[in-house]
Amino acid sequence: MKRVPFIAVALLVTVISPVRLRASDNEPGGSAGSCRTAEAGPSARADPHAYKSYEYTESGRTLRLTIPADLAVVRGILIVGPGAGGDSRDFYQQVWYREFMHLHAFAYLGTQAFSSHAENYKIMQNGLKQLALDSKHPELVNAPYAATGFSAGGGYASRLLVEGPDKVIASVIVGSRLNLTGVKPTAAHLGTPACIINGEHEHGENEEGGMAAVVVPVLAEHRPKGALWGWLAVPGIGHEYQAQEVLSMPILDAAVRLRYPADGDVRRGPLKLRPIDPQSGWIADNTTWKSGLTKIAAARDFEGDLAKSSWLLNQDVAFIYRASSSYERPLKITSPSPASAQGEVWDAGSSVVIRADDSRFAGWKRLELYDGSRKLTELTKGPPEFTVEDLQPGYHAFSILGTDGNGNIRPSNPVLVVVRKLPG
Repeated sequence: MKRVPFIAVALLVTVISPVRLRASDNEPGGSAGSCRTAEAGPSARADPHAYKSYEYTESGRTLRLTIPADLAVVRGILIVGPGAGGDSRDFYQQVWYREFMHLHAFAYLGTQAFSSHAENYKIMQNGLKQLALDSKHPELVNAPYAATGFSAGGGYASRLLVEGPDKVIASVIVGSRLNLTGVKPTAAHLGTPACIINGEHEHGENEEGGMAAVVVPVLAEHRPKGALWGWLAVPGIGHEYQAQEVLSMPILDAAVRLRYPADGDVRRGPLKLRPIDPQSGWIADNTTWKSGLTKIAAARDFEGDLAKSSWLLNQDVAFIYRASSSYERPLKITSPSPASAQGEVWDAGSSVVIRADDSRFAGWKRLELYDGSRKLTELTKGPPEFTVEDLQPGYHAFSILGTDGNGNIRPSNPVLVVVRKLPG
């Protein structure tokens, strides 16, 4: 076992916005987006926060804990796992993860050479004990987790839920499955919100094969028992990264707000996370993804088959899920781009312009813009462009519902805008 001494000097991270993205928007580092003015677009100012990072290595596996330098008490830990052979230790620099730390007073934990196996969970527990000493944050051993990751990282988010459901606020498993092999789920497992996000063609030609073959039976067995779990097959993609944070980060954000006890103090011991009444959430009918508009309803009003449904935290998440899961999306939001929130951050009080391509939805009669489930405005003519003013800190997932001349309603893709509140 090797413990790497903590980095005593704060790491001051400068993020220039907008970040360059590949043309596919599938992963960091592609074609550049257009620059906007600071008044109407993402801030070009550097991240004003400093960070301290601490590393721990055991059996060839390394984890790095990053804490905002001015954070007195670490209330929780955002854990993001990378794909196989990847390294997520520096992912805290990405806006959609970084601002989560500041919104919720969380630390960030990234890993290298971790997998979904149980021994990695044990190494993390050993590491957190040592990192609590190194960082002089003894409360770390009591801090709950918000977990996500892609591929092997999604498998690790699953492992966290399986091994420690009492400490997992929520788990978003991307490009993997909720692996319950050899596990008899307890009430704590069933009561931990989880969402599995796969590609339509992931390890198979359609949603009936491939990854779905192992995901569907789990939901079919446990959703009727009240499991707070859901699933989404992103149309048109396979086992690939497609800025799934547009859905995953609003889920984790909502879960922290719903489950973290108002009087929770990790300095006094492990937290008892607040339970969620399944009837307080929303439910999506997984059989309607190809109907033109995924059907969603408040849990108390849902009339479909629970075995073929997805449980969702609230109405806001349900609207984002609907825009993400509907296969027929003739409207496409083109600006901001789907992955823009990886590197673009907006200052509180600024404005954003939402532009869409309506070439596949000619003759529309009404376009309605939503922020989560909140309708902001609508258009009945003119170019498909909206301006949203006075943005407030947090995650804003925008989507459009369009109505054609026959009364058919179709969604756009969702896009994420992250708004920060500057210190002081």
